[in-house]
Amino acid sequence: MNQKLKITTPDQIHYGPVTMPDSIRLADLPEIPASVYQKRLDTLLPIMNAKGLDALLIYADREHFQNFEYLYGFEPRFEEGIAVIHRDGTCYAILGNECLPLTEIAKIKVIPILCQLMSMPGQPMSEACDLADSFRASGLASGNRVGVIGWKLFPEQLAAEQYYDLPHYMVTQLQTVLGPNGTILGCSSMFIAPGTGIRNFAEPEQIAAFEYASTTVSAGMLDAMEAIAAGRSELEIGSYLNPSGLPLSCHTNVSAGSRTKTGLVSPSSNLLKTGDPMTFCWGMRGALSCRAGYVANSAADLPENAKDYMEVIVKPYFAAAVSWYENIGLGIKGREIYEMIQELFPKEIYGWVLNPGHCLSSEEWINSPIYRGSEHEFKSGQFVQLDIIPSPKIPYYTSNIEDGILLADESLRLILKETYPDMWTRIQKRKVFMKNVLGITLKEEVLPLYETQGILNPYLLNKGFCLQANRTYP
Repeated sequence: MNQKLKITTPDQIHYGPVTMPDSIRLADLPEIPASVYQKRLDTLLPIMNAKGLDALLIYADREHFQNFEYLYGFEPRFEEGIAVIHRDGTCYAILGNECLPLTEIAKIKVIPILCQLMSMPGQPMSEACDLADSFRASGLASGNRVGVIGWKLFPEQLAAEQYYDLPHYMVTQLQTVLGPNGTILGCSSMFIAPGTGIRNFAEPEQIAAFEYASTTVSAGMLDAMEAIAAGRSELEIGSYLNPSGLPLSCHTNVSAGSRTKTGLVSPSSNLLKTGDPMTFCWGMRGALSCRAGYVANSAADLPENAKDYMEVIVKPYFAAAVSWYENIGLGIKGREIYEMIQELFPKEIYGWVLNPGHCLSSEEWINSPIYRGSEHEFKSGQFVQLDIIPSPKIPYYTSNIEDGILLADESLRLILKETYPDMWTRIQKRKVFMKNVLGITLKEEVLPLYETQGILNPYLLNKGFCLQANRTYP
């Protein structure tokens, strides 16, 4: 184990009462000004030119819109859409019947092109349904070198530039327009590659919007935690999540009893019963929070062969999570976090299979620099999610304490403090709570974004209790 890491062990974890944070509902949704989107385009153009691209084509649909929205400030709903960006900065949007008017609210100058093939099934497609014509109208021509961006990040060992995660009909029509001398390159890495993709790094205005999302998400989670009771339905608990109706980054998830085996399921009329395992989670764009435990007051309510759940699963898990929180920071490499979690909470024993943490943006998972051998260093402006989900063997159930943090160097911290003083006050209050109440000391550059940050209660009926780290470092 690297000696510079601060390690917490299960014997340093205890379970006790705390005064829980307040559930905060913010009044005003931060808006990201058009100038931010223009700067994003200005950042992108030199990258395009360095790759020798004549144009960049970005695909979007109802689920996979984030790269499109990042530049244009809106996204297609119901339909598909294509952004075309030329090396001189001219921007087009190829959209269907219902989404074409959205170009009126674009944050940068966007030239609309109607292509009815982008529309919903059965809608009118007699006016403009030739995609090749739409590509030509957007300025694409024979012999062009065009980068295409979907939403996936293909590994380099697969020759990533030869993979295109766009619908087949789009690629074939693009090839028709570019002709035999044209070139298509997969370029999603320009946006989302760990450590280098431009969407890894948030501007102060974007940070404020995401902190709004985090505050709203954690308010719903705190309210849901308080509402959990035997005899209530999953739907009732789910009603505390997303009360304002803002766009989500994932489906709201509430499940109890046998339904927790599959995970990622929406709430049902299933009633919570004492002794049930339970998981619940929701996320807005830029934020997600998830928890898992038992509908129980204490170990006495657990199945007979799982009464040592706290000692066998939860305390080792929380000790690893505390170590994650206290070691993440600027300049730390992804492999250092991976190796630390693997040593403290080995996947061979606890069954976690994904990366022990990842970056997030408008989508819940943009990429992950945390993997075996990763040399990617964490940098200022990145949002990083604690996401270690054990899958222990029967009879034990999982545990989950999934929330995210922002990494900010001194310069960014000063901007946030001066520009968004109310947000800065919330962040500092969270830091104090984590240190003084939960025993989790964050580095100066690590900014907590959720009121739920660090709160883990495996017995969900035992209100006002959670795990805490009780130790001192030399």
